[in-house]
Amino acid sequence: MSVANENLVSRSGGLGKTAGIWHLHSNTINLLALLLLLLIVGRILSPTFLTAENLKIVLLAIVGTSIIAFGMTMVVISGEIDLSVAGIAVLSSIAGAMFLDTGSAFLVISVTLAVGVVLGFLNGILVVGIGIPSLIATLAMLGVARALANITSSGKAFYPDDVAGYLWFGRGDIFNIPVPIVILIVAALLSIILTKFTVFGRKLYATGGNVAAARLSGIRTWRVKITVFTICGLAAAMGGILESARLSYINPAAFPGMELRVLAVTVLGGAALIGGRGTIIGTVLASMIIGVINSLLNQMGISIYVQQVVTAFIILAVVLPGLKNRLVAK
Repeated sequence: MSVANENLVSRSGGLGKTAGIWHLHSNTINLLALLLLLLIVGRILSPTFLTAENLKIVLLAIVGTSIIAFGMTMVVISGEIDLSVAGIAVLSSIAGAMFLDTGSAFLVISVTLAVGVVLGFLNGILVVGIGIPSLIATLAMLGVARALANITSSGKAFYPDDVAGYLWFGRGDIFNIPVPIVILIVAALLSIILTKFTVFGRKLYATGGNVAAARLSGIRTWRVKITVFTICGLAAAMGGILESARLSYINPAAFPGMELRVLAVTVLGGAALIGGRGTIIGTVLASMIIGVINSLLNQMGISIYVQQVVTAFIILAVVLPGLKNRLVAK
């Protein structure tokens, strides 16, 4: 990497010893502190809250959102946004469901993931190739994907009860650890390695930090953006598989509002919508915070609508101070 390129990455908040990196570390510490506080509160309110069984339930509840949020985090770091993730999760799952009659879990899962990759790639082409703003392009993809899912399935749900291999991804276990949690851990590790310890990761932060300067330094920013949209499509399809396998139910009307929940987790985790900042570790912590909050509120018998309000206020409380600091700095 050239000296100019290294300086660019440093300024973008990707790797250098800069204020941007310190901000990310501070955000991680804040999220850890908030998570520990919530766990302590949960233990005080309910003696069973910190049991292995309850924590397993919390983790299983956040698996789908978390994995999709990993893809969303990369897109946001690149300076773009992807609101189509729920539509991609639904359409790819329905596409895979068309092959349930074969009884082949491999075929069903392969088709599901392939459709997710293709739709994510198309998002990248719309944004980079045609020049449509990502907010508009992915919002359109969300509507089209949901419509195609309903048309393809005739509005009917599918039940993969006879495909044991498919259900294993949602209900199986490896050494007494649920498969979805194992996949979540593997996905998180791979995402961390990709964003923090590879040349692509450096290019990603540089692209989001200053796309014009990144181009001048020789980075093919168009390739970076198409790649992250494709990864996000793959993550959405994987999230769809895990959720539908866990519920044993592939529904063309599934995942309502998923795109906003994923975006909320991404922003809470420290990813800046202007690009150039964000970490997978922050996204993991943010997802766990949301999961713990929802578990606490469920145990208190609070309605899901109130839960959404509480979650929104907590996100604002965590995000606004950092936003205020950046505005003052400008």
